[in-house]
Amino acid sequence: MSYIYILAGENLELAEAELNGFLESQEIDEKASRRKNLAETEAEPMQLKRLGLTHEVSRKISEASKPEKLDANIDFSGSFAVRAENLTEEEKDTKKIEKELGRKIESEKNSVDLENPKKTFKAYLFEEKIVLSELVQDIDRGLFMKRKNDRRPFSSPVSLDPVLARVLVNLSGVRPGKHLLDPFCGTGGILIEAGLCGVGVHGRDIDEEMIEGAGENLENYGIINYDIERCEISEVSGLEKFDAIVTDLPYGQASKKTSNVVEDFLEVVESFEGEVVFMYNEASIGGYEADYSVYVHKNLTRYIFTV
Repeated sequence: MSYIYILAGENLELAEAELNGFLESQEIDEKASRRKNLAETEAEPMQLKRLGLTHEVSRKISEASKPEKLDANIDFSGSFAVRAENLTEEEKDTKKIEKELGRKIESEKNSVDLENPKKTFKAYLFEEKIVLSELVQDIDRGLFMKRKNDRRPFSSPVSLDPVLARVLVNLSGVRPGKHLLDPFCGTGGILIEAGLCGVGVHGRDIDEEMIEGAGENLENYGIINYDIERCEISEVSGLEKFDAIVTDLPYGQASKKTSNVVEDFLEVVESFEGEVVFMYNEASIGGYEADYSVYVHKNLTRYIFTV
């Protein structure tokens, strides 16, 4: 039995990469196979709520060329609903398919309840096939909104979006119980997302106000075991303690707080043996080429590097 993931449509390549990093964090070697915004794995991972660019996850039941050919002999008791999702550019009668599959699934043990079903079955429609699955995790991306910059006790005009911060953490593949360093932690956005995933968090920043504010933010979200210190990137020590470095490199006015900040960071990267994921405002830096781009607005595109 395999798992189905419906990826967020705004950046499918990045969403697929995040999913694969997430699988690595669950000690799963498999890479997801993707078609459009539907990805599939044979593995059944834990921590599904950790994903940032996935809308929902379901357990595959069967697939066929037509709804009437689907194996929908599912033995369970309770209420259920069927939701069809058209993944094509063709017009499809989703309501008709939902009713047809509802009749196939319905038995003496269960009944249809469209308002508050105990189980939800998803029918994903392609041009030449239909995939039936049972929803196991509806990922509420609204929870990320509650951790946005203006919702935190301490905020700064320059702060990473929580969804993007979670994506960076997942791209690193860092596992629960392992240790992540953000050497430019700012208000702690990356550290918050990593801490909520069960990762040990370590932050460094040159600004004392940021250090104090990041600690306040972490504690506000229940992350009480953290290590944050004030220091420049050139002063960071004990790299062997960390399994991943994940950061949003300072740029523009922020980068003028210390000299040669980018060059010093790249020297740290060269000597570090773990996974490195960082974001910058240029597509090429110090011999590294960006793996992904993120459109912010017409005057700003951010670039993600995985080393």
